[in-house]
Amino acid sequence: MTQEELKYYAHEFLMGKFNIELNIPIRISKRMTSKLGAFRLKYIQGNRQKVDMEIIMSHNFIAHNTEQVILDVLYHECVHYALFIKGQPYKDSDPEFVETLNRLGVSQTRTHQFKGRRHLYECRKCRYQFSRNMKGYEKRYVCRKCRGRFSYVGEMKSSESFK
Repeated sequence: MTQEELKYYAHEFLMGKFNIELNIPIRISKRMTSKLGAFRLKYIQGNRQKVDMEIIMSHNFIAHNTEQVILDVLYHECVHYALFIKGQPYKDSDPEFVETLNRLGVSQTRTHQFKGRRHLYECRKCRYQFSRNMKGYEKRYVCRKCRGRFSYVGEMKSSESFK
């Protein structure tokens, strides 16, 4: 799915459900590995009046999921945007946000399981294995069981299981 297609679906959803124009960019990020999508809100230079907003979707997520799942996550992010524009509570933990999702039939956060590339790591000391969505984990972290260093074993599909 392309950025133009995402923008089209988001525009149709926002006009149909909230009567709001989509006035922010939708970007596909190859660097986003821990989230499926995000409504990014950033206040410019500490000024609480000017806001920079965008919806970001994970490239890895889009490449490995069905159109239905992708649109569900996109619509979730659109609800964040619409409620923010209307001045209503828009965060995942807000009851009004959850109620709006339920009313529209849109999934809540952490409903969809990650599908795509995963990276397998192993502790050099105790041989504990695990997988992560991100590469480079071995450079920053140590094993919580034995404080040993990790080795990168390789890439695996999310449907594979390890030893």
